[in-house]
Amino acid sequence: MEALRKWLSFSKGERVALITIFVCIFALVLACLFRPTRKSLSDASLHNLDSLLALRQAAIETQQQSETAQQEVELQPFPFNPNTMTEEEGQRMGLTDRQIRNIINYRDKGGKFYSKKDLAKLYTISEEDFAQLEPFIVLPEVTRKDYDKPKSETKGTQEIKEEKTTPKEIPVVDLNTVDSATLVELPQIGPYTAARIVAYREKLGGFIQKEQLLEVKGMDEARYNTASPYINIGSGFIIQIDVNRSDFKALVNHPYLNYNQVKRIFNQREKRGMIKDWNQLQALLADEEPLNPLLEQYVKF
Repeated sequence: MEALRKWLSFSKGERVALITIFVCIFALVLACLFRPTRKSLSDASLHNLDSLLALRQAAIETQQQSETAQQEVELQPFPFNPNTMTEEEGQRMGLTDRQIRNIINYRDKGGKFYSKKDLAKLYTISEEDFAQLEPFIVLPEVTRKDYDKPKSETKGTQEIKEEKTTPKEIPVVDLNTVDSATLVELPQIGPYTAARIVAYREKLGGFIQKEQLLEVKGMDEARYNTASPYINIGSGFIIQIDVNRSDFKALVNHPYLNYNQVKRIFNQREKRGMIKDWNQLQALLADEEPLNPLLEQYVKF
């Protein structure tokens, strides 16, 4: 008995240590019992994803509205010669600083405007701007040869013999492989429209039919009807987009899918599983805008 009592006896220091341990354990138990509940990580992540996507969509819409407003501003041109136009004259006509710099830099590098259409070749001059400026462009009646010769060697206008030139043959192009430099050789297709056609082709994954050109911004029926005889759709394959594996950005960037449709696709993938076929995709997006029938050829499952 005496041995048991000695074994159970503790020194003052040991008793303090034991009491401290018990207090800590009790505090931890209370902390676990009264800890506030936290929202699941998945809910918070989904909420943050929706917020970020909404902000991105708002930014895209704001940028599109800004571009539309800039395009709607009409110029106030007056007769001018682009070979001698000053920065002040450009500002008075309503040209942007970027357009003015482009014209002046072109001249500083030795470029000359021999005809009105030379101005349209500058990448900052859209077809809409050129249509307003063209009637006011004034160029002296001299040939390209006169610009290249020193002034001492330039002959009088009566001695200048115009060289006979044959019209350049218009090429027939494959819409899925042609580059923008070749597209501008087609009638009614300027640099601005050519760049838009190539950019739209990249977003689509390739053209299936010529009529899709009418979906390109700035392409009206008159231009399409003029250029159409010189356009073919080759045998090149279409780049399809995987509905079940592509990320949100890739899907929403496709011209035939909008933000709400892509959001439905992602909700289906996360909550119910993969989309099996075209019929299921149609049923899933039935409440949204009507699907473009050509979309079926651009998606895979």
